[in-house]
Amino acid sequence: MSTVRAVLALPAPPGTSMAGVLALMDDLTGLAGAAEGLRRRVEELTNLRSAELSTLLAVAGGAERTAVVAELTGQVDDAAAATLRALRGRGLVTGAGGEHPGAWRLTESGRVVQQQVEGLRIRVLHGIVGALGEQATDDLRSTVQALGSVLAPDVLPAPGQRSALRG
Repeated sequence: MSTVRAVLALPAPPGTSMAGVLALMDDLTGLAGAAEGLRRRVEELTNLRSAELSTLLAVAGGAERTAVVAELTGQVDDAAAATLRALRGRGLVTGAGGEHPGAWRLTESGRVVQQQVEGLRIRVLHGIVGALGEQATDDLRSTVQALGSVLAPDVLPAPGQRSALRG
């Protein structure tokens, strides 16, 4: 059964009203809009489209073959290959044919961009944590873990963590 079907098949807890579900949907839509604005800002700062950025990070994470990059980024193989060629053309990756045959690797420029992106992520999350405060951050972390447990029940929590939904 797909994850979507599994989630849709979950019985609603007692007291869950349609109004509550619709309000949550509105809240999630607002959150998605804020995330989209953040995504656009990161694209502006890095001069990379989202697909290019996720591809660069997949290679930084050890994806050496086009098919693996495609799987990790949700692209079809041809799109991943085109994205990798574009990154190679910009001097951010090497490999897989052309002048540098072999596995995909980050260049020094690619590593610099990766570090900039990681720095942006940290700054954004630090700002969110600072704005929320310690208690709200802990609540958010618990909620995100619970949501992850519902959407991907077969994924085990990190060592030292327990599932947010299991007792």
